[in-house]
Formats: sequence, C-alpha cells, structure tokens
Amino acid sequence: MAKKTRRTLLSTLIIVGEGIHEKAFLSYLKGLYAVNTNQKVKVDSADGGSPEDIVRTAVKKSKGIAYDRKFILMDSDITIDEKTKKLAQKNNITLILSEPLCLEGMLLHLLGLKVPESSKKCKSLLHPKLDGKPTEKQSYEKLITKELLESSKIEQIVLLLKILQNR
Repeated sequence: MAKKTRRTLLSTLIIVGEGIHEKAFLSYLKGLYAVNTNQKVKVDSADGGSPEDIVRTAVKKSKGIAYDRKFILMDSDITIDEKTKKLAQKNNITLILSEPLCLEGMLLHLLGLKVPESSKKCKSLLHPKLDGKPTEKQSYEKLITKELLESSKIEQIVLLLKILQNR
C-alpha cells in the first residue's frame, strides 16, 4: 500500500509596492526573511499613480486569489483620502506608509542620515549610495544589511519584517 504524504498548507500573502523601487526593496526583504515561514509570498508593483490608483491596482492584482493577508507599501508624501482608505479596508488590504515621505526617506532615516524635505531629494541622496539600480533587489544588500534592519526601531520596518517572517 502506498504511503500517504501530507501537504502542509501554506498561508498566502501579497505585498504590493507603490512602484518598482518598492518592489525591488520588498523582494530583497523577501529573500532575507520569507524563507521557511510556511507562507507563500508574492511581491508586486502598482507602478505608481495616486494613492487611489495604487489601491485599485492592488485590488485588481489580488482579485480571484484568496490571499490570507494583503498589504501595500506606499509613500506618505501625498495624503490618502477617506474613500481610498475605505476601498483598502473593504478589500482587507493593510496600508503601510513609508515615513518620512517615501521609501528612500525611510531608508535614509534607517541609515541615520538627515532626510531632505522632498521625495525627489530623498531619491537623489539615497540612489547613488546603492550598489546598483534602485529597481534591482541586490542593490540594497550592502547598504541595508540584515543587521541594520533587525536593529531598527522604525515601525514600518519592524512591521515588514514580522509580516515576511509570518509572525
């Protein structure tokens, strides 16, 4: 008689980044933390736009797939209106806002550097420090180390690590 094999049911998770830089950074984090966690993690990009556009894109990307958990990582430099917040809530999507201003601002803060007053200036300050293009996950490896991430007290970083570790 053939031996029955048991399959472990994995929980499913989607994290949609506002744009391709967020997708690259989230993919980097996924490679570090979403290993042997009993969850299937999909990282995607909303390809920018207004907060409402980003939420609508995330809703479309998760439609027809029963993800257990859904998140969006997006910039905080543009106010999110109540209609957009309700759309995310209705679709069980948790919004994670990169602060200050944007992903690059949050990473500059993580590095202990002064954060400029605009997202554009944050990008122009952080991107040259990366080891490659900001659209490639390996570009973050040398600058944003696992040790740096794990010592962070930044609420959004701590939350992202917990999400990816399935805790």
